[in-house]
Amino acid sequence: MTDCHLRDVAARLWRRAALWAVLTVPLLSCSVDHPPAAPASVAREAPCAGAETGLKHVYWGDLHVHTAYSLDAYGYGTLQTPADAFRFGKGQRVQLSSGPVQLARPLDFMAVTDHAEWLDVMYICSDPTFSDNPVCKDIRAKSSPSTGARIFRDYVNPTITLDAPQPTQLCREDPKQCEVARDGQWARVQSQANSANEPCRFTAFVGFEWSGTPGAAHNHRNVIFRSEKVTPIPVDYIRYPRAAQLWDALSRLCRPEDGCDAVAIPHNMDMGDGLSFDVETEDESELALRARYERLVEVIQEKGASECLPPYGERLTSKDCTFEAYVTSHGRPKPAADFTEAEWEKARSTYARGLLRRGLLARAKTGRNPLQVGFVGSTDTHTGLGGFVDENEWQGTVFGLGDFDRNMSRLDFNPGGVVGVWAEQNTRAAIFDALRRREVYASSGPRIALRFHAASTATALNCSPTDGRNLRAATPMGGMLPGRTPTPAFRVEAIADQTPIDRIEIVKGSTRADGGFDERVEAIWTRGKGEGIRACAVWRDPAFDARQSAYWYARVIQAPTPRWSAVQCRKAGRCAEFPGADRMVEERAWASPIWYAPG
Repeated sequence: MTDCHLRDVAARLWRRAALWAVLTVPLLSCSVDHPPAAPASVAREAPCAGAETGLKHVYWGDLHVHTAYSLDAYGYGTLQTPADAFRFGKGQRVQLSSGPVQLARPLDFMAVTDHAEWLDVMYICSDPTFSDNPVCKDIRAKSSPSTGARIFRDYVNPTITLDAPQPTQLCREDPKQCEVARDGQWARVQSQANSANEPCRFTAFVGFEWSGTPGAAHNHRNVIFRSEKVTPIPVDYIRYPRAAQLWDALSRLCRPEDGCDAVAIPHNMDMGDGLSFDVETEDESELALRARYERLVEVIQEKGASECLPPYGERLTSKDCTFEAYVTSHGRPKPAADFTEAEWEKARSTYARGLLRRGLLARAKTGRNPLQVGFVGSTDTHTGLGGFVDENEWQGTVFGLGDFDRNMSRLDFNPGGVVGVWAEQNTRAAIFDALRRREVYASSGPRIALRFHAASTATALNCSPTDGRNLRAATPMGGMLPGRTPTPAFRVEAIADQTPIDRIEIVKGSTRADGGFDERVEAIWTRGKGEGIRACAVWRDPAFDARQSAYWYARVIQAPTPRWSAVQCRKAGRCAEFPGADRMVEERAWASPIWYAPG
């Protein structure tokens, strides 16, 4: 194998043959909605050693990492720079106050996405200028795990959670200084990402986070650039307080004719109060920009899963949407029983499954699906430790890193996830293009090798682990089935990581002739004795209606393992003190959906 192949394979000789078979399926000739072509002015990348046209491999990454350049991370004592974060992602050891940490398996790619709103302040108040301004002195004095909450109270929340976002006091007093500082910090962000990028070995993306938080509702987006060509400024929520303004700025400042391209990935929809996906009221230009940039959503990260909420009447009994649930109102935990029906349904509408539903309903009325989104997972770590998601090794969020009692105070948090990308090689262009075409999937941590395809008949698919020719005409995850498709069949294949696969499910949503919507979860494979290393199933949808729009996505669920909270409380011998800590978790992976629309 070459450096461009999945690193895990060599470390797992006991299943090498099965992995090789699933990871070397030829590039598919399939019907998809084709994303915009790569900018014409971008030179074609040189192929990596061993790379072959039409041969895809799975690469693992984290697209949501914060460092000391983010005020909220620095406020709790994080000192790692973007350069440090990239080194950690490559497998180098990092020394924390609690001891050294290191990824057992390095990542293949990473984006550092520090908050755009505070790049100026962090440049002025910390390295490199270390200003003696009173605001800077106060920020530095309060930068610690025990006093970081005061940074939030005094500087973070007043900046981005008020009805009208505003710069920090320092930047209100001297806006020109902050403009120069912002540009300097943005240049440093780019330089460190570009220096860390090693084509064919490790892909380092330039990125930032647009941190819209009206009324403490999280409407954030991570912006990831395809190449070293980026916007001249990081587009922040203070100056561009609507998501549509972010997209518009990207369209003006990051032009394909200049070699620039980007995606904007919403995250923490579980903390978003049902805001910022107003497709029912947006005009045509906004819908077009949304469809251009928002092709993915983050369904798992350290502050909970955003896959789904059940209907209001099932909110206390459903087991479908309980995985790493962190239900909030205005960014604060709120028991499901305390929601009104209107509040619950509004919040539910912007979880990933709610977005898929609204996209199909919008298409039924307008002919356009503005919410055709694939799935990624990432960490949202504010410690600079991207990809650090092993339940046995994780040391907590920035609020309690390495501190048992602080970690137990946030039991609803979790290590976050990672994203698997199917691409021909490990380079910026190849990984980005896979993101744009949505041939990606989310994992809550395990590196499960997952394939999801659809075809017009079940006879076109089978579960052979050694023959990929039967997939040449199939539609992969993230794609669109051809119109007037006969009853489709779906093939899901998963290779376990370190724990057996327990079951595979298909989640389906479809419109109805009466204007309603149907949603169901179908188990298509369950583990038998001695099974679980490789799981494969071919399933034909018996309820398919060619007259109605539909989506399907695969959910692969591991056998239960101890959750991080159980690992830590058992080690400390204190589980009895923290109800709910000592429990198991069913880790999982979510394939991006496949869609169908009547021709």
